[in-house]
Amino acid sequence: MEDNSVLRIEFKNTKPIELVDLTASFTALAESFKDYANAKTGDPHPDNLRLYVKEIRSGSIIADLITVADQAQWVMEHVEVFAGFVTNTNELVNYFLGRKTGSEPTVREAKQIAQFVEPVAKDFGSQLNMNVMDGGTVHVHQHFYINGVEANAVQNGVNRFLGPRLPSSQIVPDQLMVLEQVKNSASAKSGDRGVIEAIYPKPVRLQFSSEEAKRRVLDLQENPLQCVFQVNVEVRSVAGKPALYRIIEVTDVIHREPD
Repeated sequence: MEDNSVLRIEFKNTKPIELVDLTASFTALAESFKDYANAKTGDPHPDNLRLYVKEIRSGSIIADLITVADQAQWVMEHVEVFAGFVTNTNELVNYFLGRKTGSEPTVREAKQIAQFVEPVAKDFGSQLNMNVMDGGTVHVHQHFYINGVEANAVQNGVNRFLGPRLPSSQIVPDQLMVLEQVKNSASAKSGDRGVIEAIYPKPVRLQFSSEEAKRRVLDLQENPLQCVFQVNVEVRSVAGKPALYRIIEVTDVIHREPD
């Protein structure tokens, strides 16, 4: 049976859209769709399903996008994939508008949605529509709409979510750290993880610069997991987020009351 399903994208702009912004927007859309299709279709061939341009019309920018699978072994109809993708895009936008009904997006998803709505965020009088069509019929329950003000708010939400980008390496004194796990050996080079909330809310791998620094942790009579450590730390980051805390010195130990 011929597949007539189409994902229609429409930019209703009041100002001309820069080609670089439009290209980046469609690139983000294509990457986002590919990621979604890989995760949801059950297709055993990675990157099998991709978006292709069927037609672009004049007036406002209207693009009809279709999918072409190089391999036939996948378990969902194209229209179902389109519908799920539109729903997923709506959930991402709602998350960054403060209506957090789904799970937390990944960093990649956050960057993709910010790039997708870029042409609209630059033009407050514009809007972006995305609809699923099958044989010329619009599926009214699978649609996406965002105006310029909302697109700008989404990008602000993404920026807050991503947080400030850290330099690749910096030394930060007098930070409070709690341990998530620690190996009971001063010479152990791996397996230690801790949280420094002032820098990043999640556990990060630890590396102690010397056995002496680690012994300040291990030689306590109390359980080190129940203590707060004041440390001088070198923060090493990748892509703006901490990948390693190198503990230069433990300057103080604060004993916490058990919960």
